[in-house]
Amino acid sequence: MAKINNELLILVVGDIDQWIASGRDLPRIAQTRFCAFSELTAVLLAELQPDIILCPLLAENFDVLDIVAVLDFFEYSGRIRALAPPFPNPEIITREVKVEFPSLDFDIIEVRPGPKLRTL
Repeated sequence: MAKINNELLILVVGDIDQWIASGRDLPRIAQTRFCAFSELTAVLLAELQPDIILCPLLAENFDVLDIVAVLDFFEYSGRIRALAPPFPNPEIITREVKVEFPSLDFDIIEVRPGPKLRTL
């Protein structure tokens, strides 16, 4: 089994207001912070220094290209992983991001529908 890195900091960028408005609470996960796309700033990145950023492939008011453009502008050097349900040809989007932003470490994580998750 792989050893868990307790020093790894994850920043989840998403539509936080919509999540809360739908009646859900933000989960409390060690070494994980949440922010809205509008809160993604150079100051926040410098303060948190996240090792990995998780984001949706597509949200109501932004998409992954918006996020990677901001992260590239701020010279973010960590990993970026977009979360998405299964869809045909995800490599097309991955390739587009890597062509537009070759210095970024980007990939897509496929999240299959399943039982409702709950936090403990």
